Amino acid sequence: MNPFHVFAGIAAVIVTAFLLSWLYERKRTQDLKALAAALKFTFSATDDAVLAAMGLFHLFSQGRSQKVTNVMQGSANDIDVIIMDYRYTTGTGKNSHTWTQTVIAFRSPLLNLPSFTLRPENLFHKIGAVFGFQDIDFASHPAFSGRYLLQGDEEDAVRALFSDVLLSHYDQSKGLSTEGGGDMFIFYRASKRVPPKGITAFMQEGFALFGMMKAHA
Repeated sequence: MNPFHVFAGIAAVIVTAFLLSWLYERKRTQDLKALAAALKFTFSATDDAVLAAMGLFHLFSQGRSQKVTNVMQGSANDIDVIIMDYRYTTGTGKNSHTWTQTVIAFRSPLLNLPSFTLRPENLFHKIGAVFGFQDIDFASHPAFSGRYLLQGDEEDAVRALFSDVLLSHYDQSKGLSTEGGGDMFIFYRASKRVPPKGITAFMQEGFALFGMMKAHA
């Protein structure tokens, strides 16, 4: 086989894949911009100020090349809401990986949350717990305790926040990560972007979490 034909075939595959990816991203941006207008939210393709404001959360301290895109901001039910796609990269060379997820942030003076992080528990977390790595468990909810890693500087305050109602919600949710502190919390599913048609339902899940967390304030 002619090496030129092989090279040309590989180049065509790469160009096609790049074009399809570009078209997909453009369509996603267009759909989210239209959704923002329907919600009466503002929309920006990227927003460094929002990225800086999220710096207190564990998720936004990971990796490098952090960037927020498709940022929608507005107010719903007197609660400030920010919806964004967020990506960052870990590792180097062949071992590098880019993580992209849809993140929603809620802010309200009605919240008074202890600082906490909650994310799905993996094998490394379980091994770490053997060596004293913090994981706040609840004997009343073994499924939750086996599924999630919960951490916070003020353990008693975090335990008070996680009521039976809130624990039961997470028992029924798969892969949901949440971080909070003061008047704000964020939630997402790691490395999963929500389709534009699913954003409203995902936001409603956030309002449900807000109601349960507000009850603690």
